[in-house]
Amino acid sequence: MAAAAALLLTACSGEKDAPAKAAPEKAPAPVAVAAPAAPLPTAPVRPEGADAIDATLAAAKAFNAQALADLAAIEKSEKRIRDQAAQAMDAARRGDAGRVTAARNDAEVAHRRLADGLSAFRKTAADQQAAVTAALVLCGPALPTPAPGAVAGPVTPPPPPVTTPLPGSPASATTAVPAIYEGCTALTAEQTLLAQNIEAVGARYQAAEAAYRQDKPRLEEAAATVALGKLGAL
Repeated sequence: MAAAAALLLTACSGEKDAPAKAAPEKAPAPVAVAAPAAPLPTAPVRPEGADAIDATLAAAKAFNAQALADLAAIEKSEKRIRDQAAQAMDAARRGDAGRVTAARNDAEVAHRRLADGLSAFRKTAADQQAAVTAALVLCGPALPTPAPGAVAGPVTPPPPPVTTPLPGSPASATTAVPAIYEGCTALTAEQTLLAQNIEAVGARYQAAEAAYRQDKPRLEEAAATVALGKLGAL
């Protein structure tokens, strides 16, 4: 019995200890990826021909500012013709041939002023439109051409393409986006206003001409009345 216990003790002492379990390895920390930097606009660069663009812009602004004065002048001439026609009729009823003649001459001067004004306006308007179109070509193709009758607004350049960097790759350097020359932006807005003013003033000249056609028979009637009066007095 003692021998068996000794053998068992000897067998147990010969066993090797079980190897300890290795600690789990830590997962590698994720590599931080920098978000793509937003492109920063650079200061506007004066394009080639900037002086011509600025000069055209100034001329277009002056033309558009003159439109209100043009409309007022047209209305003044139209009213002058209408008033002279009324005075001619009144003078004819009184048999005042001299006043009728003066009224007719005054009305014709006002009408000639309208005709000359329309002719000069059409030439100036055509020159302005051609100059603005040529100046916008110098601005480059980035500027959209406004549709007829469109309301002018600020010109926004198209956003640059954004590239997402691959994991672990360094962020690319910020790319500068060239800003649109402010003179080009302003000229686009003036072009729209130019078209609107040309249409408005042209329509006002046409309305004044239509009014003259209605007043002219009254002037002729007044002249005929005093002429018949003279014949009757003979």
